[in-house]
Amino acid sequence: MHKAIATVSVSGALEEKLTAIAAAKFDGIEVFDSDLVASPLRPVEVARRCADLGLSIDLFQPLRDVEGVDPQQFPQTLRRVGRKLDVMEQLGATTLLACSNATPSAVGDADLSAEQLGAVGDLAQEHGFTVAFEALAWGTHINRVSHAWDLVRRVDHPSVALAVDTFHLLARGDDATALHGIPGDRIAFLQVADAPVLAMDVLQWSRHHRVFPGQGSFDLAPVVAAVVEAGYRGPLSLEIFSDVVREADPHVTALDAMRSLLHLEEELRHRWDGAAAGPDKPQRPRIELFDPPPAPSEVEPAFVEVATHGPDLDRLLAAMGFHVAGRHRTKPVTWWRNGGANVLLNGAGDLEDRWATAASRPSITGIGLAVDDVPAFAARRSALLWPGLPLRHGPGEAVIAGVDSPTGIHTFVTGRPGQADDWQRDFVAVADPTADGEEEPGAGWVGIDHVGYAVPFRLSEAEISFHRTLFGMLPGAVSEFTDPRGRVRSRVMRPPTGALRIVLNVTEGLATRAGGPAGINQVAFACPDVLRAARAMRAAGVGLLEVPDNYYDDLAARFDLPAARIAELRAEGVMYDRDERGEFLHVYTRRIAGAFYVEVLQRLGGYDGYGAANTPVRLAAQAAQVRDARPA
Repeated sequence: MHKAIATVSVSGALEEKLTAIAAAKFDGIEVFDSDLVASPLRPVEVARRCADLGLSIDLFQPLRDVEGVDPQQFPQTLRRVGRKLDVMEQLGATTLLACSNATPSAVGDADLSAEQLGAVGDLAQEHGFTVAFEALAWGTHINRVSHAWDLVRRVDHPSVALAVDTFHLLARGDDATALHGIPGDRIAFLQVADAPVLAMDVLQWSRHHRVFPGQGSFDLAPVVAAVVEAGYRGPLSLEIFSDVVREADPHVTALDAMRSLLHLEEELRHRWDGAAAGPDKPQRPRIELFDPPPAPSEVEPAFVEVATHGPDLDRLLAAMGFHVAGRHRTKPVTWWRNGGANVLLNGAGDLEDRWATAASRPSITGIGLAVDDVPAFAARRSALLWPGLPLRHGPGEAVIAGVDSPTGIHTFVTGRPGQADDWQRDFVAVADPTADGEEEPGAGWVGIDHVGYAVPFRLSEAEISFHRTLFGMLPGAVSEFTDPRGRVRSRVMRPPTGALRIVLNVTEGLATRAGGPAGINQVAFACPDVLRAARAMRAAGVGLLEVPDNYYDDLAARFDLPAARIAELRAEGVMYDRDERGEFLHVYTRRIAGAFYVEVLQRLGGYDGYGAANTPVRLAAQAAQVRDARPA
């Protein structure tokens, strides 16, 4: 499909936007009027620049408040329309987006709106142009796609057709059925935007929180499919308004946007190819769709990698119950294991060895993820325009596919245990010198439960796209917490199947500067008995986070727990949560080297959350540690 993007959807001056959009291999653009007004380039120069870059100008927008206007003011509206049509002539654009009237003074008279929109259509027809009429979700009288279609039918003008915007349609609570019966040749343009579900004014929602497909919570594929199935064959175009986009690098944003459209095409292909046979099965339109190797069917966490020098982390891991399980055959990497939990310590000083970037102090630089088919993942990575890491593989070593997330986290994709590309094959086993016969049941940890990423605000949506497009992970709801230094917004990414959980923590305000570097700042290990683990770590000298006594007083008020249970939790600094499905116990180390902390947790029953009620207390305790600058 012809892929386009509105210039408002990337940051920078107009010429910067065009260069970034072309570099991301888009076919065309929507020229946003305010971008053109602010540009030193004349419209003919913009047209020439787009031609040089291989970009078509598919739409000029927006033309606001052209219907429902006080009749005495309408001549001035037509004068404005005429001037903008002259600009379109210079741009070489042929489609103009007109929005429903959103002013308080808009006249709610359907006949008047039809007459006025028809007059605009007459002017457009003189130039050979088409007016694509769009219902703004906050329009005064016309705010649903059905309202806009009713007006377009009433106008019955060959130069006036409908514009469908997925945000405006879905934000009003409509779905693909709202498009039923609208012929594709009466849809002049399709704009696509996703968004998280937020309870707020729809205008502010649109202006600040639109995101690219796959980054939000809207079910876009059925709406886009309905438009295409109706016969629409025009551009598939992105229109995003976002505070994140305004701060992000335009080249990063444009690539992110292209990946989102490729992923949306993949969803459409799955929808049409996977529909059950029968009289109601939609006929697949004759259009070319993106067809990469599929996302991994199951994704499991395999290990975290820490770049370090010196013995401090060795001692810390030993105190936490880990032991050396193996040493890499050709690289200065040591494998530490505690039951099913794996940590790789990388002491490499060669920056070209991208197993990890060595640091002067410990930092978690990467995560290993196990999938069924590593070569297929590598092919998917390339198809989605994600550059691979230049990993070196010695003779006979497992072929691991590497890719950096937008935040700079090395992601190593490996085969499952026993497969040819299993990372463990590259290590020479080391016997555990502390082992004494059979390990006591319940002594070893289960494995990685989840990993927390500290994500800069400007990269938050790109990080969602990374996990969504490459691994098929789905974003959960946004949770917001107050940090003593600012605000933290968390969102959990999980694959449809597999145990991987990644928590994206976006910090704003002082928390961005004081909360440590971007990247992995938390790794949570599951264990069968967290109280036992906490006692063992404390006895071995591991610095655990100090939880205020007031927390346990409040815990006793919130839950009807025995006094002895409260006392046991208080003694070990273990936090507690419970819901209708089960219980959750977790304990934290103090921040390690100012960079990250470890959480050890236990899930009982069907508890599937993360102890959200405890997060403000944990954040405050961690902030106190930063202020006191106590070493871990």
